[in-house]
Amino acid sequence: MRLFVTIVFLLTMCASGCATVVSGKYQTISVTSDPPGVKVKSSSGPYLITPGSLQLRRNEDHTLVAEYAGSDPQQRELKHKLQGWFWGNILLGGIIGGVVDLSTGASDKLVPDKVHFDFTTTGQAIEARKRSYLESHPDTTDEVRFAILSELARKGMKKDELIASFGEPNKVIEKGKYEVFIYENRKPKSYYFKYGVLEKTK
Repeated sequence: MRLFVTIVFLLTMCASGCATVVSGKYQTISVTSDPPGVKVKSSSGPYLITPGSLQLRRNEDHTLVAEYAGSDPQQRELKHKLQGWFWGNILLGGIIGGVVDLSTGASDKLVPDKVHFDFTTTGQAIEARKRSYLESHPDTTDEVRFAILSELARKGMKKDELIASFGEPNKVIEKGKYEVFIYENRKPKSYYFKYGVLEKTK
């Protein structure tokens, strides 16, 4: 009997939208800063004083802008993407569950789910580097722009784009057909370029 009830519950959950039940249409985004006490406002309206968290809709892109006295504002972007629960819902609950998830926005997740603003001298220098690169390269694709602003690596990046995102590598070595950028303070720490384009990391 208990097994039967469990099965009925799972089927009902999936039919009504697995991701909607499990995730909800809002996602909690953790926001911190160095130093703390920084005002951060999202493009969708909510704001906070760090440290804290924001409840943001999963199916929308968001821009967070942090302001700290005596410093240039800093910006972070959050992108929404389809999450794995959606496909599980389609398989287990059928089209109806998937439609529910899509309509509520619960089918998506925001990336990244943690944001940090650094207003120390080092942090401001990093922001200036990223901003300078993007201003001098207005044709940068949206995907690469997002990676640079979020200090991420993306397959297909050029060497100068990775440097804009991470800064100069600690070491550059030749390894067979690859030119390898090594960053000692990152995981993964090795970034393999072939013909000047990022092909893999390790």
